[in-house]
This record gives sequence, structure tokens and C-alpha cells, in this order.
Amino acid sequence: MDVKRTGNTLTIDLDSEDETARLGRAIAELVEPGTVIGLVGPLGAGKTRLARAIAESLGVDPGAIASPTFVLIHEYEGRLPIYHFDAYRLDTPRAFEDLGVTDYWGGDGVCLVEWADRVRGLLPDDCWMITLAPRGTTARSVCLELPSAAAGTAQRLAGRLT
Repeated sequence: MDVKRTGNTLTIDLDSEDETARLGRAIAELVEPGTVIGLVGPLGAGKTRLARAIAESLGVDPGAIASPTFVLIHEYEGRLPIYHFDAYRLDTPRAFEDLGVTDYWGGDGVCLVEWADRVRGLLPDDCWMITLAPRGTTARSVCLELPSAAAGTAQRLAGRLT
């Protein structure tokens, strides 16, 4: 795993599913109630795999975790509640907003939003944005942008990954 940090942005090259899971575990160690994480990338980039790793690391039953594409919102119980959203099939950001998603922001759990680029204007300003780009079957490049108030988190996350 190759990790580069520039300010609040981490650029990470992952070479395997195990490294994707390791990134998910490291993120899970640092999230707090109210954290919103936007996941961006094409089909097959690893958005759901990373979301699953975060949720599993927060104590969610691995058998319960599914892609939210057809349900739009999954709620899971763990050390922190996980709210897993998917904006892929929605025609407009308004349709996402109509789901009541903003009621989850700043709440007691962690929100994971797949296809977040489609609804970026509805996400909170302090949202973590993770862009995944496939580099083969299991390898991917990740750009993780944290809000400016999370400089310490970016440093701690980089430390956990190196």
C-alpha cells in the first residue's frame, strides 16, 4: 500500500482486496458519530467493498451488509449505527433529498453515501470524500479528501496505513 499525504488529502494505491479492507478498518477506527463519507467512482471501483469493510470494522454482521442500489438506504447496528445510502438509481439530487437523508447528517451514526458525486450539493460541508478508481481486478487508486477541520485525522489515518 502506497500512501501520500498532502494537507488533508491522502492518495492511496491499494493492490488487493486485503488492502481495501485494511483501509476500511483504519477509517472505522477514526470515525465518530455524525461522520458522513461520500464514495465516488465508476461501477466496480470498490465503493461497496470499502463500505462493507468500514461497517464490518464497526461491528456490523458481515452477512447483513449488501449493496444499497435497490433499497437506497440500509441501516445497520454496530458499535456505531451505519446508514448506507446509494444515489445511483436516482434521477435527481432532489429525489435523494426526498428520502429524508439530511435527517441522518450529524446524528448518532456514520453515513456512507455511494455515488456521492451525484448529490454532492446535499452533503454536509464536513463530509469526507473518497474517490476510487480501478487499476485492475482488485487494485484501485483512492483519493481521500477530509475537511479542513480534520487535519489531525488525515495525519492519524496516514499513520495507520504506513
